[in-house]
Amino acid sequence: MRTGSASPQVKPMPSHDPTLCREQLTTLMAGANTHLAALEGLLTQEYDLLQTRDADGLEKAGTARQQCLGHILRIEDERRALCRATGRTEDTAGLHSLLAWCDPTGLLVPAMQEYRERTQRCREQNDRNGILVHGRLQQEARTYGPGSDESGGDGRTLTTRA
Repeated sequence: MRTGSASPQVKPMPSHDPTLCREQLTTLMAGANTHLAALEGLLTQEYDLLQTRDADGLEKAGTARQQCLGHILRIEDERRALCRATGRTEDTAGLHSLLAWCDPTGLLVPAMQEYRERTQRCREQNDRNGILVHGRLQQEARTYGPGSDESGGDGRTLTTRA
């Protein structure tokens, strides 16, 4: 699954132009939200593949997920660069300061809210997938672990080494 075009690039800007800053931040937030929406879909797909134990599908989905995360991380790097270019810190306080300066009327508030909500949903889906994987690993360890009389389905006894 393709996650969209390459992330937007922050253009060099004079640190005294709030309009240009808001435009760049708008572009960055739109890109981040687009990639987070794609990541949500990929995490849902990954969960379905985990449930069906589709190893080939999981490998492809994992590659797509990593590419999507790469886009999101690049956008975050560009947002931090925008904060630095305007003399602000790269953290949440710096972003809030940047928003207060370049977006005093709150035009970006909906995009920022969408970003927070999508990020939270992605975390929850990723945690859900991790819990499923952990449960499956525990089940496999009980079934095929040391001292087990179970075989791996092809006649071989599966054990782990310490």
